[in-house]
Amino acid sequence: MNDISKIRPRISAEVRRAVLVEAGHKCAIPRCGHGDVDIHHIVPWEICRKHEYENLIALCPNCHRRAHKDEIDRKSLLLYKAALVATFRDSGEPFFSAPAIEIKRRIYEIEPASSECSFDFEFPDFVDPMTRIVSKNIEAWGFELLTAFHWSQDAEHRNHPIKPDYPICWLTGSYQVIRRDERVVSVRYDIERMAFGAAHRSRETRVQNFVVCPFSPITLDNLLLSAEAIESLAEVVRIRLLRSDETLDPTHVKHGTAPELERFARFVVERSGFTFMFDEYEVASYAQGRQHVYLSFSELSGIFRQELLDLLMESD
Repeated sequence: MNDISKIRPRISAEVRRAVLVEAGHKCAIPRCGHGDVDIHHIVPWEICRKHEYENLIALCPNCHRRAHKDEIDRKSLLLYKAALVATFRDSGEPFFSAPAIEIKRRIYEIEPASSECSFDFEFPDFVDPMTRIVSKNIEAWGFELLTAFHWSQDAEHRNHPIKPDYPICWLTGSYQVIRRDERVVSVRYDIERMAFGAAHRSRETRVQNFVVCPFSPITLDNLLLSAEAIESLAEVVRIRLLRSDETLDPTHVKHGTAPELERFARFVVERSGFTFMFDEYEVASYAQGRQHVYLSFSELSGIFRQELLDLLMESD
């Protein structure tokens, strides 16, 4: 038995965030609503051995204990979870003749201690009731970034005892919707930061990917056919990178495509495949720029779970 099967991995940030957002950051049990919550497996971890969104629900400590004692059964928990997701689909009457596709919203703040310090994060507000929960998840991620920005500002301006190595002066987040249809929403983000005293800004690619119905975040660990499949993915991506640009340093590429989940977590879902993205310095020099590899759904067969690939494919 390998080490992966012995250790219970953490729930990914995307999945944890989605479970908390659907419950409004409070207990999912009606008439409870306690604000102190944790993530509960409806089918116990010991049986399922997976952190799948559809099997996770936010419960307070008391309701968590009741669920473990079967005072709240699994069927009821599934019904409570389904009711939470359904609440995002309630919409008001339209006011325009032409339908709205998305509204661009901003989380914007200027640091009181210095007008040069600011936070500016855009996110899409999808009007379609089926995708409203997607917008709320992206907004929640934006507020997580704002919290980190506040902590950095506190450390720099208010003499926190623990300071970051590179306190943030300003941060911006802009997005591009790569795919949005009845099955998938995939959004690519450019996050730019400027640290105090830095010679230049830093840039990072981040992604937000979701299955629309039934709603679920799309994460690499759930896509992979097995824990060992990351080896195959790494090899395919490495070969494609080296073939696409002969000037890339093979040693640099090999290091940047080591078979580790976090190295391949930046991907977007397109209409017929996935694009994996690598920022500057990860597999190439800064001058060579960002690198990307496109793999079709058929090329990922045998690496990703086929039932998920079928779900992501566009219908004819």
